[in-house]
Amino acid sequence: MVDAFNECNYIIVLAGGLNEDGEPHDFVKSRLDEVINIYHNGIINNKKNKIICLGGGTYHKPPNLNKLNYVIHESSSCAVYLIENGVNENDVMREWSSYDTIANGFYFLTNFVLPLKIKKCKIVTSNFHMERSKIIFDFFIKFAEHDVDISYLSISDDVMNKDILDNRIKREKQSSINFMALIKDKNNLTKFTEWFYTEHNAYKAIITYYPMDNKLKNTY
Repeated sequence: MVDAFNECNYIIVLAGGLNEDGEPHDFVKSRLDEVINIYHNGIINNKKNKIICLGGGTYHKPPNLNKLNYVIHESSSCAVYLIENGVNENDVMREWSSYDTIANGFYFLTNFVLPLKIKKCKIVTSNFHMERSKIIFDFFIKFAEHDVDISYLSISDDVMNKDILDNRIKREKQSSINFMALIKDKNNLTKFTEWFYTEHNAYKAIITYYPMDNKLKNTY
């Protein structure tokens, strides 16, 4: 099984929140639409495309619930969108433990790259989110036990409200600065993991909830 997965091109799409109906935001659907286009291009270099949806939710707002009161994970909603648009469900995998981009990168490494020995992947996210995503994924891919050909595809932010987009861009820039300061002394996976489960606000023992403007919160 591992060998079969090893011989694939992996398209990694970062989830980015759900609307009140539990569907991906329009800017996330723009990411998914491009992933669908790549997928339907078919086999590349005799290797099949597989898609990994990364994202469980966010700690900026309560989770969406379905009619049975079960949590709708972001990656699950993304997976449904992909399958409804012609992607074979056997070519889609989802990760639902990550609650921010740092965790996206961490769980991509530990849940997929290392056990499946992924050799080639493309990270897909929005323009406003790309700079920080690249910093984070480039950091984690260094801890792979084999060479990984990683590339990035940035998707237009045109569907986003300008004021909200400007605010998100500012938050992303500050978060990038914070992450680069954080990793200066995290030169191995052990050190990072210790920090992750003791200091990262979404994963430490006691979570702190910070107030956020409702318009901005609704984009998570």
